[in-house]
Amino acid sequence: MLSAPPEFCGRGKIKTARDMTYSQKRFCVLTTGRAGSTARMKALGKFEDIAVPSKNVACPDEELLSPGRLQEYLRDYSRLCSEEVRTEEQLIDSFFRCNAAFRFCGFKSMPERHKDYGAFVHMPGIQFITLSRLDVASTVASFIAAMKFKTWRRDGGAPAQKWTFRAGDDAGLVRGNLAYVYKSLLQLDAVPNAIRITYEDICEPDFQCAALDNFFERRIRIENPKQPTRGQEYLTNWEEFRSYIDRTYAELKART
Repeated sequence: MLSAPPEFCGRGKIKTARDMTYSQKRFCVLTTGRAGSTARMKALGKFEDIAVPSKNVACPDEELLSPGRLQEYLRDYSRLCSEEVRTEEQLIDSFFRCNAAFRFCGFKSMPERHKDYGAFVHMPGIQFITLSRLDVASTVASFIAAMKFKTWRRDGGAPAQKWTFRAGDDAGLVRGNLAYVYKSLLQLDAVPNAIRITYEDICEPDFQCAALDNFFERRIRIENPKQPTRGQEYLTNWEEFRSYIDRTYAELKART
């Protein structure tokens, strides 16, 4: 039987976290971004026995090591754990320890957030869940749309605005984002013993992953999932953009 979650004083101290002695199941969802990771974390956070960062602090994306808010989270968990938390490693450890009353506990991250990524993905006691998007061209198109229109948080479906790819103006931005996605996918593929899921899969109404369900001891899926957003919904000249991505991607692979 799953134990009850601890009591919270708003986003303040946890009352009973250190009184529990059962084995906590820890996890980290690793992603490139633009792959449905926020929706996946929200689906997990709805369960009372699964701890995610937003159950402790203001963390809308559940990304514990978010660069823009890292110092804030270090202060937050120093307060929650009643001890000084200075480093990223201490932050991760403090997050797990202060949620000890939860049967499951995890956060979202991305490969580039970790100074020693190799050591991180080999940390004992953490089940890594990789979430990638197979459609690389649409991933890059989504990144650039988010940059241009400040639409980093979306609930799926067709975006409200489209952008036009101009090779002369956008080549550097596109190449940079494509190189990031390509490198990140290689890093996700290299995570040992990971549970591997894709954006395309979790958007399916009948999505089911036995390894994921076994880990969480229940079926895990997004409620009312929407179909994957297609690249042509981001751009006015999708075919031109996709052709450019295909050529550039081939160049990246040839140099690897």
